[in-house]
Amino acid sequence: MDFDILSQSPASTVSRNTALDVALKCAPTSKRTAREPHDIRKEIRVLTTLDHPGIITLLDTFTDDDGNLAYYMPYLPLGLIDLLESTAFSPHPFTTNFQHGRDLAAEERFSTITRSIVLQALFALTYLHANNIAHRDIKPENFLITHDGYIKLIDFGIAYHDIGEPDPTDIWPEPRNRLYFEVSTGAYRAPELLFGARNYDPFAIDRWSFGATLASFFTPLRLTSPTDDDNYDQEDIHDPFIIPSHLDLSTPNTYWSRDTLYDASRSEIGLAWSIFKVHGTPNEHSWPEWNSLPQSQTLMFNVVEGKGLTRESLPHLPLDPDEERKGDEESPLATIVDLINRFLRYPYRARLSFADALAHPWFSKTSIVLVPPGYRSVVERHWDVVLSSSGEQDEVPRSEVEEVWKPTVEEKGIAKETTESRMTEIWNEKTLREWFSQILSTSKV
Repeated sequence: MDFDILSQSPASTVSRNTALDVALKCAPTSKRTAREPHDIRKEIRVLTTLDHPGIITLLDTFTDDDGNLAYYMPYLPLGLIDLLESTAFSPHPFTTNFQHGRDLAAEERFSTITRSIVLQALFALTYLHANNIAHRDIKPENFLITHDGYIKLIDFGIAYHDIGEPDPTDIWPEPRNRLYFEVSTGAYRAPELLFGARNYDPFAIDRWSFGATLASFFTPLRLTSPTDDDNYDQEDIHDPFIIPSHLDLSTPNTYWSRDTLYDASRSEIGLAWSIFKVHGTPNEHSWPEWNSLPQSQTLMFNVVEGKGLTRESLPHLPLDPDEERKGDEESPLATIVDLINRFLRYPYRARLSFADALAHPWFSKTSIVLVPPGYRSVVERHWDVVLSSSGEQDEVPRSEVEEVWKPTVEEKGIAKETTESRMTEIWNEKTLREWFSQILSTSKV
């Protein structure tokens, strides 16, 4: 069979067979050639245990003539990153000089589609964690979209399966107290990974990464040129659509890219500093584990308070002034900033679980929950996992900064009833997939 290469890295190669409409992922299994900690044996073992419409399906596996292990999966050409890099996926009309006027129809469309994507992703991640699997590379590029609008999580190459003792067939076995910190990607890496943690909570890593992914729905879109390099200083502009002074829409080969909440372009130290500028320089009070991280005391950082999650860093928030508000530990507010903030906490124990996030009031803020065909059965089949998930057991008392909101079983039940009663597969005469297609077809290039 003939395959066209889609992506290639030292860890693996992903290619496509057009005739069969499948994708193939292939990677070495020898320690001499496999890229640590990427482990295709573990990836295949994990995928064979999973059965959820929000997780990519493993179709078949084989070993090639060179001893590389490979598996087939459905080919899905559309990804979440394609939506995020579309100027039409915004609560604001695209203009070169942003004017602060509200477009209520655009805000409603953006919020409805965003809520659908986030809901689907949370159901998949809740199922994943309930099966003791941490993904460890959550980012927009690892969510694909099917032809009928289902969100699919892909790429389990550095996943962690908490099964007690490491599986002896893994290429890179990981004892629970000696985990790899070279996991996750760039701006989506949890801060403990930047300071050499090996005995971390891999499930809390996912929660931080998802919070950073969710923030990317609201960060600026920036016109970019292939000639821009990592040393190019980005201008300090906080509009939803940023056109740098050296570019315009007529410049050849330009494209839109989505800024990330944190800046990973200037090394891990630069990434840590960009996190601190948002959440404040950590100390033993704001982050009880801080002083115990292996590399936390090797550098002295300036002490800053942190700006928090504001419209300045998230200019694609709807223009409702309440959207920037967040509640306290016991009383969440029905805003997206409140939800994002509950994932992005320094103490790993303070990060909201995916199961609890599904009961967050932001999901019941609307009268419409747009879903792909048949998704009601997914909710009915998997909500028991949400109801039974109690999160981390408090064997060790929590400090005040480690407190996390935990909805009651009754609140989760109400959330289920509310979600189901508001589900619809068609909104304003379009299905979810049709809305995706319209967004991508009307993006400004």
